[in-house]
Amino acid sequence: MSHPAQPPTPPELAQVLRRYLQIQAEENKLKEEKAALQQKLADHMAGGRLQYWSPEVDGQPLKVRCQESAVFEYDEPVLRERLGARFASILAPDIKKIRRHLADLAPVLAPALDTIGSPSPDRVRAAVEQGIVKKEEFAGAFEKTIRRTVAVTRVRPDADPSGPAPAPEEDR
Repeated sequence: MSHPAQPPTPPELAQVLRRYLQIQAEENKLKEEKAALQQKLADHMAGGRLQYWSPEVDGQPLKVRCQESAVFEYDEPVLRERLGARFASILAPDIKKIRRHLADLAPVLAPALDTIGSPSPDRVRAAVEQGIVKKEEFAGAFEKTIRRTVAVTRVRPDADPSGPAPAPEEDR
């Protein structure tokens, strides 16, 4: 499979990308170091059965908090099969599932939109076009901000460089 030729990367942008990749690597190392330090603090606090600690270091008063919480991950297909109709009695809304199925849920959620909804640019545009609302009614009632996202990821040697880039790991 041949790929279309890419124009050469200008030297100043190559330097920008090199530094960007360096920062990504440093950031990952810092995250690992921070996690190790948090673990040492957690171990110290667990040994003294402390939830809060107020040490002073180099004249700087600090506040350290350590909380543990249990995370449960259920095998839903197994529970659904075992519990049958009773499975519904143990369910609570799951934001991730709601997001994933939002298009299908829109009609069900419509009666509650006054409580859980927010204006949508697409819906505002459609309502203006349909004459439901007037454009003038929005004067001074919104703020438009342009957000730019730049992501740089390393391309695996076996990946198609012209294809979509994989989602970056928190490097935005």
